[in-house]
Amino acid sequence: MNDNYLINVIGTQTVDGETDSIEVITSGDYTREENGDVTVVYPEFSEETPTTRTDTTVTLRGRTLTIERKGPMSSRLILEKGKRHQCLYETPMGQMFIGIYTDSIRVTASDHGADIRASYQLDFNQHAVSNNEFHITVKAKE
Repeated sequence: MNDNYLINVIGTQTVDGETDSIEVITSGDYTREENGDVTVVYPEFSEETPTTRTDTTVTLRGRTLTIERKGPMSSRLILEKGKRHQCLYETPMGQMFIGIYTDSIRVTASDHGADIRASYQLDFNQHAVSNNEFHITVKAKE
């Protein structure tokens, strides 16, 4: 990983009317292909165990946004506006399938960075659990 970009990720989750947000600021890689496809790769470290690393890859291919996390809690989430996808979510206690219905995806990208926003709903056994949003800002380091 070249770490040539500053990555700022803000995730918001609302469950039973209670909203919680987290923010991650890290370095990572970013590429934008001629066809408009975008890839962002960055590491995340746990607050509880700072040596525990999760590698996250966010990929936009056409109208589909994929978020893949590899680490102690691995997952592969597929977001596509107006569609529900069933995705595998791996935790230390085992694997589970979750449903993801995407309300919106907005991406603005250039050769120097990107602004990626999405809102989606998570469900377990087709029962809504949470409303979620994330905002990823990618800027070239100076």
